[in-house]
Amino acid sequence: MNRDTHTTFRGRSGRTFAGVAAALLALAIGAQSFTTVFADQPFPTAQWSQFKGDATHQGTTTLNAPQNPGVLWTSGQGAAIVSGPVIATDGTVIVATDNGRIRAIRPDGQERWTREISGVSFFTHPFINQRGLVVFGGSDGSVRAFKTDTGEEVWKFPTNEDLSKVTTYSTGSAAARGAPVSSKTYGRTLVAFDGGAVFEINEDGAYQGVRMAEDSVRASPMITPNTLIVWASTNKKVYSGSSSGGDRWVATLDAPINSGPVAGPDSTVYVCTDAGSLYAIEPDKGVIKWRVGVSGGPIKSTPSMGADGVLYIGADDGKLYAVDTKSGGTIKWSYSTGAPVTSSPLISANGLIYFGSNDSNLYVLNLNGQLVKAIKTDKGIDQSSPAIGSDGTVYIGSKDGRLYAIKQDGPVVTPTSVAPPAPVATPVPPTPTPLPNPSDPVAEKPGSTFFKETGHNVQGAFLIFFNKYGGLEQFGFPRTEEINEDGKLVQYFQRARFEYFPQFQGTPYEVQLQLLGDVLTVPRRPFPTSQPVENGPAIRYFPEVQHTVRDVFLNYFNEKGSLERFGYPISEEMQETNNDGTGRTYNVQYFQRARLEHHPELAGSPYEIQLGLLGDQVLRDRGLLK
Repeated sequence: MNRDTHTTFRGRSGRTFAGVAAALLALAIGAQSFTTVFADQPFPTAQWSQFKGDATHQGTTTLNAPQNPGVLWTSGQGAAIVSGPVIATDGTVIVATDNGRIRAIRPDGQERWTREISGVSFFTHPFINQRGLVVFGGSDGSVRAFKTDTGEEVWKFPTNEDLSKVTTYSTGSAAARGAPVSSKTYGRTLVAFDGGAVFEINEDGAYQGVRMAEDSVRASPMITPNTLIVWASTNKKVYSGSSSGGDRWVATLDAPINSGPVAGPDSTVYVCTDAGSLYAIEPDKGVIKWRVGVSGGPIKSTPSMGADGVLYIGADDGKLYAVDTKSGGTIKWSYSTGAPVTSSPLISANGLIYFGSNDSNLYVLNLNGQLVKAIKTDKGIDQSSPAIGSDGTVYIGSKDGRLYAIKQDGPVVTPTSVAPPAPVATPVPPTPTPLPNPSDPVAEKPGSTFFKETGHNVQGAFLIFFNKYGGLEQFGFPRTEEINEDGKLVQYFQRARFEYFPQFQGTPYEVQLQLLGDVLTVPRRPFPTSQPVENGPAIRYFPEVQHTVRDVFLNYFNEKGSLERFGYPISEEMQETNNDGTGRTYNVQYFQRARLEHHPELAGSPYEIQLGLLGDQVLRDRGLLK
């Protein structure tokens, strides 16, 4: 059956891809041709066949993982391991390194074979297909399949030249990015590309169809239990299609998407964004069921879902979050590591969560968020995610170039909620000032702007951001100096918390605002939503979050920075007693980064709409501000 070769896409004129399909099909025919852990694996005897274990990306296993884990062996050749592993039927573990090399390691840690492909600088996460071949997408736009026992290349899907004919909506490259995915019930392999195409190929490397996004698809597509195909793009959109061909729906979220979608048991689609949000999307029509702010920064890790409906989400703020989907996105707990968590978790049958962090540790937690053990590697664990063999051995790769095999190491240990000492980070400007109480006044510092009203300095990148984006009116006075919290450099102001991201130095994202509106309303959400209305001068409906902004709040929102400054609305207007000590009740509305307050006694003045003192509220709730 032809797949999506005549598709009309929402929001743009229809385009026919039949010519492209025919060209690709001809090339595929010309290419080389050669005549359990999960029940729904495409190759059912493989021990761990694909990213997250199966096509739903739930990341769970029916096996018990080591309860007191230790390193059984390591195997390395120097180049960082950034994808994999997968585990073949005979226990061979296969990974890819960032220099375009594919490695196969025996269960005893001995090298089985290595392949280096000329012209390929990186490979996607591997995948073991219906024929038992290990499949990779490459930076050169190719998809290649190899025998797991010898490393012999069996076929190559030549998409690089033809991808440019299809990706007419993107200026991205033709590199394959998302981990290939498939299932027994679907039968084809989906491979996502930077240019916006998601190609469908069969087990012999033959072209079967193409699905499109309007920008880069960086994460692995997903197949729900009812065989809905879902993929997400950096243009903030989540796409879906029928397994028999054709589009189903498109949902627009609040930020670019670099995290893979996950399916719940009822096929609800869960997606995280670079704004730190988690969305639940109804699978039949793409209606957003709810949204919750999880972290104050991007989420690139693909979440995993436990049997109890809790999603475990790694974030760039260095935390692993446990979010209860059955209660509409309540955050149950978070666990702090020393660096961004971009590795996706593994959840074992005996209630353990394995995940890596860029602080160089493989963490093992129990389902209450308590540390069971942390295993140190020599460099960070980035996009490599844990895999588990049929004997319970857990495998993960590190940027130190080693594959780690983890087994039981002595008696079971008692969990603790205390994290191991984090590695000392290389200091980055601005330099934090240690304080007994961070809100205590300090002396003026040379080279900074000193605010005598609160006795604090603002300097460096934080001062540049403060002056550029509204100063006292938007942020209020500084309440602390620069301090380290959860491994991150931050500074509190009356209305905001600034966060410093050294990895984005020199870009507009070097300093970001924490989503204090989200943080402070977690116990009260989800708030009631609004029905869609027609937008006008006095009202705007946000379908991404199903909320409206009206009248004086909308005027202020538009004049003072809109989405970039405040984020999306997370409530409708409501009445709330202010915490300013007056006991007055005001109309307020919460946004991801702010609370707008209407002061009618000041109508007609610049102070009719004021920003809530959310920074003060956070510090006061923690006992750090009187």
